[in-house]
Amino acid sequence: MKKILGISVCAVCLSLVCFVARSHGAADSNADFEKWVERANKAQTDNDAKWMEANLASGYVEGTSFGTWIPKPQLIKEANDPANNKFTKNEVSDTQTEIVGNVGLARFKESYDAVIEGKHRARTIICSMTAIKEGATWKGLSTHCSQVE
Repeated sequence: MKKILGISVCAVCLSLVCFVARSHGAADSNADFEKWVERANKAQTDNDAKWMEANLASGYVEGTSFGTWIPKPQLIKEANDPANNKFTKNEVSDTQTEIVGNVGLARFKESYDAVIEGKHRARTIICSMTAIKEGATWKGLSTHCSQVE
């Protein structure tokens, strides 16, 4: 009986240790994803094509609040043309992130004033961003934004 009780206590302790370790890992993962989301938004504002190339999946597509789809190659091409793409204001707020398995989901509000594709645009939008964790790094899969009326 003592042997069964000892094994049961050990099993409960091991389960608690695994739960705490998993919870701590999830918190670290969410913090890493939050940093990645901040960096993704900064890369767009700064026209950082190198960051986009390294951190967006090859099939990445962005849905704009103007009703267009921008695949990764076009996004990088536009980032390399700062005369036609320049932000004078870009404020991101109300960011919420969630991790589901190895998928990161972010929702945020963005207000900007910019020249995009050579046209002046200023508006407030809400966006959702999806990324997948590959090893120790995040790769962007898609972003979609809608205008706030």
